[in-house]
Amino acid sequence: MYLMSILVLICSRRQLLLSLSASYLTGWYNVPMIATLTGQISEKLADSLVLDVSGVGYELFVATDDWGDAKVGAELKYYVHEQIREDAHNLYGFKSITAKNLFTSLIGVSGIGPKLAMQILSSAGESRLRQAIAAGDPELLRGVSGVGPKTASRVIVDLRGKVDASGGGPTPITDPTYQALVALGFTPSQASSAVAALPAEVTDEQARLKLALKGASK
Repeated sequence: MYLMSILVLICSRRQLLLSLSASYLTGWYNVPMIATLTGQISEKLADSLVLDVSGVGYELFVATDDWGDAKVGAELKYYVHEQIREDAHNLYGFKSITAKNLFTSLIGVSGIGPKLAMQILSSAGESRLRQAIAAGDPELLRGVSGVGPKTASRVIVDLRGKVDASGGGPTPITDPTYQALVALGFTPSQASSAVAALPAEVTDEQARLKLALKGASK
């Protein structure tokens, strides 16, 4: 009986360790790792591009205008948003950091996933969408397939005041990452550009500084 209790205890601890390991690996896998990709357009698919980066082909879902402008053989850089799920690992590419940031804001709205957010960007265009949000006008969104009146209004209400109508603007000098870069000897211009290129989803200050240092050192 005593031996049986010991065996049950060992098995329980082993099961606990396996569960913890699985949770750790799942958590690690779900952390986005790709911020940008630079390579050559090797193929144009129905609604995506294949970007050849040192012999590895990455499929990027892009907005309609970016798809139309892309030429096979052209060397391009894309800012990347990763969608990581148990059954999929999708990459969404953007030619500018402002477009990516707007996309990130859209998927933060309840009821809008990456595919619908890309459809909104494709139909409305970044500039017009920013202006519509700033003006509080949902009419532009109501013509987008999959976006009903309630969703259109929710986008305006949730993002108005959070999205810059111009998509630009200088980096605030109070930004901790900006201040750290300047303290390390980078010029204000270098620090501003590096911070502006940071992925919107990266909020941890140490992670932001590491990425900014890589960008400023290029």
